Amino acid sequence: MNNFMKPMDEFNKEIEKEQKISELEKAIQKAEAEGKTSDVEELKKELKDLTHESFWYKLFKPDIIH
Repeated sequence: MNNFMKPMDEFNKEIEKEQKISELEKAIQKAEAEGKTSDVEELKKELKDLTHESFWYKLFKPDIIH
């Protein structure tokens, strides 16, 4: 049961992450249209933090470590 649930949890996390990215992109476009440069910068930083994987995470992904 755990082997089945783990991939589903990962799948749900990935879906949530994609939804958050989509929401941030829409918010950035809206803030740009309204001319709110400080909000745009904050949203872009949040988007970068969300989409950026660290070098160490890529090198030592949990799937690879035994």
